[in-house]
Amino acid sequence: MATTDIASGSAAGFMSFMDFMVQKGYGTSGSISLLKSAAKQVFSVVEGEDFGGLDVRSFDIDDYLARFVNRSMGRYSADSLAAYRSRFRRAVESYRSYLADPNWKPAARSTNARGTTAPGAATNSKSSKSKKPVRSDQEVVPEALGQGLASVVTYPFPLKSGQMAQLHLPTRLDRTDAERLTAFIRALVFDQSRQLPPGDGEVQ
Repeated sequence: MATTDIASGSAAGFMSFMDFMVQKGYGTSGSISLLKSAAKQVFSVVEGEDFGGLDVRSFDIDDYLARFVNRSMGRYSADSLAAYRSRFRRAVESYRSYLADPNWKPAARSTNARGTTAPGAATNSKSSKSKKPVRSDQEVVPEALGQGLASVVTYPFPLKSGQMAQLHLPTRLDRTDAERLTAFIRALVFDQSRQLPPGDGEVQ
């Protein structure tokens, strides 16, 4: 997608903006891909696959996300929906800020909203001890981009049951680790045919 589409204010321009952020070094490929993937998923569910012409500049984000939740009911877990909503909101707000001011950059702050110190910021032992631990269901991100997730990518995987599994994997996966992961997943399989019927196997 050409970068000339960025200023269009469309969903296609938004996708180019995500690539532009990586090119400018405002986020790593891994962290931006999480935001871009979440936004693409939300757009696809609400608008269908041909969402490129959608005007991203003025729709109400809360209303749009409510439509996404309604249309995807039963497809994602509550944690996955929360992640999609958070990343979509962050990405769209960043794009709108850029459209309002082409010189916009993600704000550099000493600490982010999660209480994690930003790169290069000064710290002291007192403030470090007072920080609250970050919950595992909340991604650690700077104001707009999420550099804390730089090395991990989330892959949605549809199951036969209709549920959606989420695989959180590093951007570079070693073959040995992939084989170990495959063996681990196979070990989790619940095989109903191997279960003993009631009463069988008991010592008489």
